This record gives sequence, C-alpha cells and structure tokens, in this order.
Amino acid sequence: MNSVKKILLVHGDQAASRTLTLLLAGSGYYVRCCARPEEAIEAAHGEWFDLSLVADPLPEMSTFGLIEALKKLQPSMVVLLLVNQIELPSVIKSIRFAVTDVLVPDGDWAPVLQRVNGILRQGGKTPAGDVTPEELAAAEAILAEVNEVSADAQSSGTDPGGAAHDHHGELVRLARERNDLKGMVERLAQEKTAIEAELKAQLERQSVAVRQEAELTELRSEREIVAAAQAAVDEKARVLVDAREAVARERAALAAERAEGCTAEEVQRLKSTEALSDERETLEGWRTDLRAEEVRLREEAVKVRQEQIRFEMDRQQLREDLDLLREQETNLRSYERQLRTMGEEAEASRVRSAAPRPSRDPFERDSTLEAAWTRLDRAMDMLEAERRNFTGEKLVLKEEVEHLKAQEEALQQRERALDAREAQLSAPVVDLEPPPPSFSHSPLKAAKAIFTGVKK
Repeated sequence: MNSVKKILLVHGDQAASRTLTLLLAGSGYYVRCCARPEEAIEAAHGEWFDLSLVADPLPEMSTFGLIEALKKLQPSMVVLLLVNQIELPSVIKSIRFAVTDVLVPDGDWAPVLQRVNGILRQGGKTPAGDVTPEELAAAEAILAEVNEVSADAQSSGTDPGGAAHDHHGELVRLARERNDLKGMVERLAQEKTAIEAELKAQLERQSVAVRQEAELTELRSEREIVAAAQAAVDEKARVLVDAREAVARERAALAAERAEGCTAEEVQRLKSTEALSDERETLEGWRTDLRAEEVRLREEAVKVRQEQIRFEMDRQQLREDLDLLREQETNLRSYERQLRTMGEEAEASRVRSAAPRPSRDPFERDSTLEAAWTRLDRAMDMLEAERRNFTGEKLVLKEEVEHLKAQEEALQQRERALDAREAQLSAPVVDLEPPPPSFSHSPLKAAKAIFTGVKK
C-alpha cells in the first residue's frame, strides 16, 4: 500500500489557494496550505513534503528566497513555480535554484493538477478519486458563487450564512474525515510493515541459532569419531609391536638352533612354526577387517542419529513457523475488524451526510465520500489478498511436514537395518570342527603347544 503524498502549497491569493487545495485533496494528496512564507518554512521544519507549489509573487518575501530556504531544509523536495507570465530572468533563476517546472495557470488548474500527477505518480494510472475536468469546472463554479455571495453580503452589510456557508462547512468536514481515514489506513500499513520486518528478523535469528547448534553437534560427533579411530589405531600399533617382538624372538631361537645343528624332526617342527605364524597373521588380518567394519557401522549409526536430530530440529522450526503464521493471521483478522469498523463508521457518516438538508439537494452524490469508500474497498481487497497468501504458505508448510515425516520413516528403516547388521557382526564366531589328527597336523599342534604353552 502506497503512502499518501504530501504537498506544500504557498499562495497569497485566498480563492486560488482554496480551489487548488480542494482539487489536490480530491486527487488523494495531503495538502498543507500556507499564505505567508514564514508559515511554509515552519511547516518544512516539522514535516517532510514530496512536492511544493510556490506562487509568484509572495508577500513579505521574495519567491526565490523562499525556494532557497525550502531547498536547504529539504533538498529532495520537488518545487513547481506558479507565475502569471513567463519571463526569461524568472526561468534562469528557476534553473539556478533547481526548480522542476514553471507553470502559468491563468485560472485553469487542470494543467497544474496533471503536472503534479505526472511527477508524484509516475508509471501509474490516475486513481478513481481524481477529479475530472467537469468536476473541476463545477468546483470552480461553486467557489465563484460562494465568492459572489460573500461579496454581496459584504456590500449589503449582512451575514452571507445560508447554503454557501453550510456547503463549505460540509466540504471541510468531509475532507477532514477523509484525511483522518487516510491517516488510520497509513498507520495500519506502517504497523503491518513493522510486524513483518520484526517477524523476518526473528526467523533469521532462529535459523542462525539452529544452524550453529547443528554445526556444534556435527563437530562433537566428528570429535568422537576421531577419538574412536585414534584408539583403534593405537590398539593396532600395540598389536603389531607385540607381533614383531614375538617374530624377532622366534627368529633368534631358530638361528640359534640352526647354528647348533638340527635334526630332521626339528626342521619339520620349524616348518610347522612358520605355518603357524602365517596362520596367525591371517587371523590378525581378519580381526583388523572386522574392527574396521565395526568402526564404519558405528560411524553410519552416528550419522543416522545426527540426521534424526536435524529432522527433529526442522520439525520444531516448522512448528514455530506455524505458530508465528497463526499469530500473524490473528493480527490480520484484528486489522480486518478494524477496517470493517472504519467502513461502518464511514458508511454511517455517509448516511448522516446524505440526509436531506435545506442547503443542498438530497439526491446529490458526494464524490469525496465515494472516493473514501472506494479506497476503503481497495484496502479490504488487499487484506483479502494477504489472507489468501498466508493460506498458500500454510499449505506449503503442510507439504514440507509430510515430506519430513516420509524422510523420518526412511531413516528409521535404515537405522533398523544398521542395527540388524551390527547385531549380526557382533555375534560370536562359531569355530569349525578341527580336522581329524593326522601325521601332518601333529607337528603343527606340537609347535603351537611349545610357543603358546597350552597342552591339548
């Protein structure tokens, strides 16, 4: 929703200033009218304006002096100069003081209104609340009649009062009510923007916290895996050192026996010892492979647990997002109730203003109230669009929750398969029956009994 554009009007002629104010306000602008330059400078000190209309000449101050003061206070403000006749020195000074355009109304305010719309509403269509040339002529005719009545009353010494005064008071009251309604709508839009910004900031902070927590969990799991791998490497190194020491002792013993001279039986026993060493190395290799498989299965189990933790965190995040969306939907509903209340109040005021009065035709349509009602309908349509948008986001979040549930089931199946595989690997190995004793196995058993000290 676009904010209301603000215009600063500085004009010394009261009738022209009033006509231009009514036209600009009817087009949907907020107009601040000042008759003296000091009032315009004071207004620029306390309020920010998008455009300024300055009439030449001005009382008590030069026109370009006022423009220079306004540019110092608000450098980005667009300035339009209204003159009675275009002169070359005025055009040169306007270029020097960064004036956007110089216009000659000559009693016709339609070009001025068109130029203002072209500057403040670039690339957009003229809203339904803008006045047409027929309405502009009607407003000027009414103002002319009011001025004539006022002049006749002053010349005759009587109070003008009557229909013109009531009509002017009614227009002023309706314009004031319309400005109040615009201010309320603008304030609601600002509150909505602030709430959306705060919601986005909270979501970003939560995502950062969740990401940091996931990284911390992953680092802890990696540290555990590294510690387990280091322990396994240390155990393997210790076993290798022991095996090397045993082989060195056996080789020393064999060298000593060979030096003394060995019989055929002893040579056969040494060959059996070498076969036993080969078998022991084979068993050590199988044991190492089994330990590596166990480590790999543990790592996969840790990864599965990490994925489960991450999915739990995602689910919690989705629940929090759903709660935030519900809260935002509640806020939007409260805004809708407020807008409906404002619409009812506007309708009630329109009904009250449409009551028959002695000063105006009861069947005459009020374009100002119709414009306010049209803008209220636009606000209701935008609120309905926002509600449909949030409904779509709810459906998307529901699909994501179902997808996460499917992934969680797949992970549980994978975890069960890993548990079964781990149980299968951790089961005791059943030794096969030893072969029947023969002449070739007896020396092997004898060598095993010598080196291990076990008698079978």
